[in-house]
Amino acid sequence: MGPLVRELGGAFQTCAGDLGLAPSEAQILWLLAARGALPIKDLARALGIDPANASTLVTKLERRGLVRRDAAPHDRRLRLIAITRAGGDLRGRLAACIAERRPTFRALTTDELVTFRDLLRRLAGPG
Repeated sequence: MGPLVRELGGAFQTCAGDLGLAPSEAQILWLLAARGALPIKDLARALGIDPANASTLVTKLERRGLVRRDAAPHDRRLRLIAITRAGGDLRGRLAACIAERRPTFRALTTDELVTFRDLLRRLAGPG
């Protein structure tokens, strides 16, 4: 697994740079696309960074129109960070770039990819 993880990480960083994103900014887009809107504290926890740093990254992405801050429906004081259509499009381009650099996954069927994803999630544990 080590070589695969290193290769994917390298592809992620290269593709993020090619698209004008810092790796941490690309991670935010990837995470929001996968999990939906999140409060800053949850976003920071998922990325393993300080909430103040997460807020700075979100502000940069917000200025580019890639994310937005919305009031939470259950608590108008809480802001949820959500990916915009432009952010989703850029995240799709990121995924396509990674797939081009790591075409091995094309050999798997959709069901196999879903199983692989689910197994990785189980190994990662809750969270």
